[in-house]
Amino acid sequence: MNRKRILVVDDEEAFTRGVKANLKTLYNVRVENKGSRVCDIVKEFRPDLILLDVMMPDMDGCQVAHELKDCPICQDIPIVYITALVAKRKAGDGHKTKVNDYPCLAKPVSLEDLLACIKANVKSDSKK
Repeated sequence: MNRKRILVVDDEEAFTRGVKANLKTLYNVRVENKGSRVCDIVKEFRPDLILLDVMMPDMDGCQVAHELKDCPICQDIPIVYITALVAKRKAGDGHKTKVNDYPCLAKPVSLEDLLACIKANVKSDSKK
């Protein structure tokens, strides 16, 4: 079985390690802690979904998303923001709230919400 690829981008290394630990039995997970390196990693890893923090010191998530959408190889990859900028009550079920037209999960995120969000946003017919 070809497992879907998830790229987790957040400057907090403990957060990315935790997400990877929780998802690695279901998905092929790669993490990145610097926003400025995301585009190169996406071109190589070809994720089926990008979980992207908004607030990062070197290049924020909005800048990363804009850069990805300008790249023909990357522009069709779904992006979900995971951020502390959105209140949990506003984020609701975790994949219907949008920030800059992207679905958004509020930190701290439960594993249940994370899995539901991934299922809702990963294209089932993705072929790479």
